[in-house]
Amino acid sequence: MALGACSAPEPYPTPTPTPAFGLSSLELPADEAPHDFQAEWWYFNLHLTDETGSRYALHDVVFQVQQLESSRTIYVRQIGLGEVASSTHHTAERLRTTDEPLTDVPGDFKIIIGGGLVTGSDGERYQLVGSAGSIDYDLTLDTMAGFIAHDDDGLVDLGESGVTYYYSRPRLEVTGTISIAGDERTVTGLGWLDKQWGNFQPVEVYWDWASVQLEDGTDLMLTNLYDVERRSIDVYATLRRPGHREQRLNADEFTFRPLGDTWYSARTETTYNTHWEVKVPSEGIEILLSPLIVESEFVSAFLGVVYWEAGVDVIDTAGQLVGQGFVELNWGRNAALVN
Repeated sequence: MALGACSAPEPYPTPTPTPAFGLSSLELPADEAPHDFQAEWWYFNLHLTDETGSRYALHDVVFQVQQLESSRTIYVRQIGLGEVASSTHHTAERLRTTDEPLTDVPGDFKIIIGGGLVTGSDGERYQLVGSAGSIDYDLTLDTMAGFIAHDDDGLVDLGESGVTYYYSRPRLEVTGTISIAGDERTVTGLGWLDKQWGNFQPVEVYWDWASVQLEDGTDLMLTNLYDVERRSIDVYATLRRPGHREQRLNADEFTFRPLGDTWYSARTETTYNTHWEVKVPSEGIEILLSPLIVESEFVSAFLGVVYWEAGVDVIDTAGQLVGQGFVELNWGRNAALVN
């Protein structure tokens, strides 16, 4: 799940044509490439470790937004890169407008913004070249497992905001380099890709969202969706155990709730819940999501959105580290920050 900004052509927009139920609603790897819809994004979350044992949390997202009033296509890249040892969170945002196709190969994309790029090839390999603060990185991500279609058929209903296609690639093996003020380091890690697109209004919905990658190979996505009046739209999760197909979990089958710890952003006057409890009783899952860096807010100058995106350690009831993940909260809004 991620953020975007655009105007809707109708009160309740839906993907066109509406696909049939079942996995046939997604055509992969063809759907890796850009679509002719109002909003689309490629959203990467990564945990990285260098040869010294230093850890980093990276989210790197490209939004594709079609402006109805100008017929332009805008690409916005947002990067949040955390150095865990120093609790430092760097951010960067870059903009590109273009009428040129990103690729003429089905299933591929190549998005060049500034001095960086985001590419994908056939759903098998990705490359992220970017920078934030004094840190540059060049990373290769290789798919380790099949995709996950959310909400059973890859279509997620956001209420009056619209309907979106949504799938994830939850296991990406990461290799590459990070350069800190010219000091190059080799890194390895594990990544997660979320892909969404459709004719919908992301700024008209709020959410609590988390991705969880357990050391035993289990992958879990959780979300609480709300409308602008803070009324619940949906509460659901997607779970995949190793060797099994993904399954939707309804609200009565799991718990995803804050534990009371918060961080207040003086910049945007937003308070974020930082620690979360997750339980799936039928699967024997009971874990805590604990942030690596509490100050992990992103404030967009181009899209006018504010969100908290933090890499988290996943800890079991015995206090043991059993996985990793990310938590995203988009409760912030501050139009005054738009340039």
